[in-house]
Amino acid sequence: MRTISVTAPEGAQWNVRVVWAPRWRALARRFGGWRAKRTGRSGEVVDGALQVGDASTSGGGGGGLGLGDEIVAILVVLIAFVVAVALFWWVLLPLLLLVLDLVIVLILLAASVAARVLLRRPWTVEATALGHDRITTHVVGWRAALRRRDEIADSLRRGMRPVP
Repeated sequence: MRTISVTAPEGAQWNVRVVWAPRWRALARRFGGWRAKRTGRSGEVVDGALQVGDASTSGGGGGGLGLGDEIVAILVVLIAFVVAVALFWWVLLPLLLLVLDLVIVLILLAASVAARVLLRRPWTVEATALGHDRITTHVVGWRAALRRRDEIADSLRRGMRPVP
């Protein structure tokens, strides 16, 4: 919402704006406590391959893996499982929660705009200046609130105090 700054003839600097603030101040606080602090470290991924029973080493006579090879294969599968769980926990789950948060915020935004427009909740037009009382008025309709904002700014510029 654009704020109009005007200077009254007595020299006071007035800011006139259309306010759309939640009724509860707790909702208007800055969000961001959910963000993790970044340390700047990045994990390294070791790229390795496991070769299981080659035709040249198995001899074709029912060879296959020995006991040592089976233990290595089990360890590699366990490490791959741990890496997959860690990838899900620290990358995919936060991304899914972020997308879910974004969807919820968009739904709430659409619902609040629809409620304000359809239920005709009045907009608050306020004029503030240091050392002066705050002037507030409620106007139904967005365009009417913008017109009232301009009228208040005009009357302040001419030295008249608007009537709330």
